[in-house]
Amino acid sequence: MTSCSSCVSSLQLQYQGMPFSTPGFSFPYWSEKGLPSAALGYRTWRCLCAGERLLQARDAFSAISEFFQLVLDDQNSLNPSAADLLRLLEVARRASEALLRNLKDALIILGYQLPPSQPEPLSWAQTDENAFKRKVRGYVLCRDFRDWLTRLPKDMEILKGTWRLKDSLGQDKKDCCRP
Repeated sequence: MTSCSSCVSSLQLQYQGMPFSTPGFSFPYWSEKGLPSAALGYRTWRCLCAGERLLQARDAFSAISEFFQLVLDDQNSLNPSAADLLRLLEVARRASEALLRNLKDALIILGYQLPPSQPEPLSWAQTDENAFKRKVRGYVLCRDFRDWLTRLPKDMEILKGTWRLKDSLGQDKKDCCRP
């Protein structure tokens, strides 16, 4: 799935024109309101409890799937004849929704209390932005999608190690998200 995110990212940039289509284009500090970043300091990330790790991923993929719909709408307006881009964005949207369902199921199966849903990350007002802002939004979404897809397997490895420790000790390891 990470290769899919790289593919959609490069294709999305290709269709946006200058400066986005310039080889090596990158603006690492741009962010989009409502779209959680995967970036954390190492110590903070390493010290997350298993439940918090899963909740952050759930919230991220919830926002990502919603943002993919908005970016699809943006690209239908900006590049209506870019069938390959629109198809890849739809594939990425569906993949993020599938990951979201799996994360929700994992939280329930592992006995974590699900906090109330976060407020919707998008508002209808975000649909009325100029073309440049819509292009930036697509760039930021693809970049953050790739970053979350890179972080998630590492989070799952730590989660797996936590459960192995629990099983080997024969006791429940205290977790900040359990009742």
